[in-house]
Amino acid sequence: MARRAHPAKLSTVEEQAVLDVLCSDRFVDVGVSECWATLLDEGIYLCSESTMHRILRDHGLAGQRRQRRPGRHPRPRLVATAPNMVWVWDISRLPGPGKGVWFYLYAVWDLWSRKTVGWCVDTVETAEIAERLMTVTTRREHVDRHQLIIHSDRGAQMTAGTITDLYDMLGIRRSLSRPRVSNDNPHAEAGFKTLKYRPDWPARFATLDTAIAHCETFFAWSNHDHHHTGIGLLTPADRHAGNGQRINTARQTVLDNAHQRHPERFPNGPPRPPRQPARVWINPTELHAR
Repeated sequence: MARRAHPAKLSTVEEQAVLDVLCSDRFVDVGVSECWATLLDEGIYLCSESTMHRILRDHGLAGQRRQRRPGRHPRPRLVATAPNMVWVWDISRLPGPGKGVWFYLYAVWDLWSRKTVGWCVDTVETAEIAERLMTVTTRREHVDRHQLIIHSDRGAQMTAGTITDLYDMLGIRRSLSRPRVSNDNPHAEAGFKTLKYRPDWPARFATLDTAIAHCETFFAWSNHDHHHTGIGLLTPADRHAGNGQRINTARQTVLDNAHQRHPERFPNGPPRPPRQPARVWINPTELHAR
């Protein structure tokens, strides 16, 4: 005699619907508890958290869901219209005192302002160090739940369980570059390039302390003194603090005065300050890129 299904058991159709939600672009990079809570806050209840975990186990996705199905790594498209909406981060090696000796720079940039919101240098490359950095940085920036997306490549530290758990706890959505694609995290790459192409970049760092001191000087300059072309020649710190409009108004006054004194020097009409972009993208569509 065939066993009767438990009356509380989800139907095949219902289980597939749960699986589709958990593997959707919206939730594939967040933990089950985060997905369950988000849906509940939106008035949607599909099943319990334990049932979600069971369905993932039954389909062999308990540990692999975040890696997405083979061949389905869409191009990440992110947009920031204010500070602390999207961060990008990465780890770069700094040359140590001898051959094969490295220090590791962990750095986090705000996409909209280009400000380096957090960084540290250590002798090892681990997810635990990255977790501490993210914890300190989100607290210092007063990041609320569901406010922030953090983008990175698919390195071991970026996809480690400790980082995933931290993101789930803080209500942070994770975005990942496509495998073997070198230009999905361009702002982090540009930040490291600026660091290493400065004229004071040394051939090697004798100690960890000298590496930290060098980075401290660089990031202070980068945040507070460097006028970034991508954000209308503001400093990242000024844009992050919301000073862009005030600075533009002051710049326009200076330019208007110059035009009034010598209009003949401006054949194209009154000059304007550099444009400050209202949106900053990672991989914009052709429509948004125009």
